[in-house]
Formats: sequence, structure tokens, C-alpha cells
Amino acid sequence: MTTLTTTLTTTLTTTLTLTLTLTLTLTLTLTLTLTLTTTEPGGSRPLEQAPEILEAVAESLGMTLVRLHRFSIETTARGFTAGYTIELDPGTQTTESHTVYLESNPTKRDRPGVLAFRDEQTGETVAAWLYPNDPELPALAAAVYPDAAQVLLARLGLHASSLVVTIAAYRPGKRAVVRMVAPEFTVYFKVVRPAAAGPLHARHVFWGAAGVPVPRSRGWSADGFIALESVHGVEASQVVAQFSPEPFLDELDRITTEIGLIESSGPARVSLSARLPWYVQRTGSLLPAESPRITALGAAIERMRAAAIPAAPVTVHGDLHLGQIFLDPDTLDSPRISGVLDIDTAGLGDPADDAAALYAHLVVSALHHDDHSNPESAEGCRVLAARARSRWPRRGEQFLNRARYIAATHLLGHVLTPGAHSATLLGAATELVVDPASA
Repeated sequence: MTTLTTTLTTTLTTTLTLTLTLTLTLTLTLTLTLTLTTTEPGGSRPLEQAPEILEAVAESLGMTLVRLHRFSIETTARGFTAGYTIELDPGTQTTESHTVYLESNPTKRDRPGVLAFRDEQTGETVAAWLYPNDPELPALAAAVYPDAAQVLLARLGLHASSLVVTIAAYRPGKRAVVRMVAPEFTVYFKVVRPAAAGPLHARHVFWGAAGVPVPRSRGWSADGFIALESVHGVEASQVVAQFSPEPFLDELDRITTEIGLIESSGPARVSLSARLPWYVQRTGSLLPAESPRITALGAAIERMRAAAIPAAPVTVHGDLHLGQIFLDPDTLDSPRISGVLDIDTAGLGDPADDAAALYAHLVVSALHHDDHSNPESAEGCRVLAARARSRWPRRGEQFLNRARYIAATHLLGHVLTPGAHSATLLGAATELVVDPASA
């Protein structure tokens, strides 16, 4: 670790205009000297300097940091994004709670409303911003408040007499799903980067016309959101202990085959296998005692990747797991897929990516259920993972090998998740690419 002094002088002006009548403005001026203990990128604890940065954020608001709690952390293309709940003292008899996100090694683009803390010696930066003012998702700040959300809905011709808003899912900087319940209707706002909204709406229309049971779109906005109807059924992850594995996999194969026949004009989300060097570096730093093992695992994955023959690209989901699949609850003995969600990652890609993602998520989900004393669901995930993997050879040796190294990369990436069963995940990843029996 290195102790550094960083001086920052910045003026922030954030203006979010959603309609002619809705404007949110935040202006901050900040001059700070911070002593930061940095472990990015070479150390073992991501964003270890968070307390000092959050103290600076509190000072920028004219308050004092009382306490903080990190509730989430995930990897990004360049580092980590972590969410913190902070309690601030404004100098009165009460305290205020806020949610702040810190992002290591952020984009170099200018982003209104973002505080950037720069290490003068290494050039590393950490960005900070207050939720819900996500700099990549400008519509989120209105979507999470009922009055503002009603304005957005009205622009789509959806008029609500009252509205209850809840956050169904949120990945900072990437996307959010906001559930909006009115007496007249229920819709889900998919909040995305502004440039993605129009194409995502068109994809839902196109896939629905092709027979894939995606949510119906009620409209979209260039501000960065689309309004989606509910799908019928129950999330497959919630009933993994109840449905029959082989009929489910038959049905999933049917749907993914249909998806593969749909025309796509652009690529799917980049395969996680492309992030292998970063995963090896980060997990080795996080688990220094396991560094030789991790290096050997990374080398084995890379050998398989280099030897693989690339697949002819077809349309794939891009992030396939049980949370994206809904089932008709009346057909669990012979499951029928009633909904396919989150197709913003879809496009032209390798079908082995979807197969590998499904398998890795099942392995991780089984461990999650173990931790939460849910043995039936844990066993359901393990059985389904084994059955799904047993189907890989049916699609040829090249598909098998690609699925193996991609799944191993997924499992290596999951080691970075707080509370991960690192030894188990490293063992599962190693078995996929090192053990000859896995072929």
C-alpha cells in the first residue's frame, strides 16, 4: 500500500431536464486535500480508500460523515463500482442518509455531477456520485420518484391516477428496472443509456413478432428508458427445486434455437472470456496465497481459448441464467417458458457463451442456497447444472471446448464477489479446463 496526498479543485454543475416543467439542478464547488491509502490496481482490497473519499463527499455537501456501510460491489470494464449508504450530520439535531457510488478507474469522459479524485503520483482516479443521479442513466433520477415518473409515463400516453414505485433491479452505470404500479396498469421501466433505448424497444417488438415471449414494449424515450409490460409466470430461479430438469432444458433449447434464427444487426455483449487477464490479475491480488494456482488456471483457460475454432455468430441472449427465464406455474412437470427478460445484452455471438453463463450461474446459485439454508434449491441447481453440462458434447467438440473455457472464466470472475466461496469456485473452474475427464 502507498500513502499519497491528492489535491482536488472542481466545480460541478448537474442539470437534468426531463420535460419543460421538470428540471433538477445541483451545483457544488469543492477544494480538498486528501490522504488516500490506495490499493488500486495492485493491492488486494478494492476501494480501500472509500472512507476518506466519502468524508470528502460529505464535506462537499457541508456535512460531516457519521457512519458508512458498503452494500454492493461489482466489477466494471476497468475496475469496481461499490455502493455505500452514508449517514451525514448537517449540524442540526438530526442526521441524513444518502446513497453514494464509488467507481475505480472510471471513464475519462466528462460527466456532470461526478466528483473525480485523482492520485497525482499514479494517475489512478476514483469517481463519486449521489444516487439516483447515475451519470450514465440520466432518466433514473426521475423514474424513482412517483411524481416525476408520472410525467414520464404521460409522455408515453400512460396516465396514472396514482403511482407506487419500487426498484426491481439496479446495476450502476448499466441499467435499472423500476416497477410502476398504478390502478390503471403495471409497467416496468427499463432505464438504460440514452442511445440504447430506441434499439432496445425495436428489439422487443421484433423478437415478440418472431414468437419469443419477451415483455411487450409500451413505448420508449430518448432520455433513456422503455416501458415494458409484465410477463406471465414465475421466475425459474424461484422454482428450480420443483420443475423437471430434462424437460426444462428441452424447452430452453427450443427457445434459444428460436432466438438463434432471429436476425441481428449488431454484436451481443462482449464475452466475459475477453476479460480473462483482468480477472487473473484481480483475483491474484485478492487472494495472494492462491496466486500461483490462479495464474496456472488463467494459462489453462487461455490455451483452450487460443486453440478453439470461433463459432459462426448467431443471435444469442448474451446473459442467460434462470433469473431471465419465466415459467408457466401450471406446467412445471413439463415446463413451458412464458417469458424471456433482459434482452439488452442480445445480439450476434457464440451460443457457447449462453450455455457457459447458465452453467456458471447455477454453480454459484447452489452455493448461495447453501449459505441461506435452502438445500432443496441448492440441489436443484446442482442437478440442473450437471444436466445442462452433459448436453454440451452433443453440439460438437468445438462447442464443448468453448463452453468449458468460457464457463471457467465466469467462475473465476465470481471469485471477486464479496463472500464468494473462492476455493470451491477456483476448483470448479480448474476442473473445467485442466481435468481431462471434463472433456
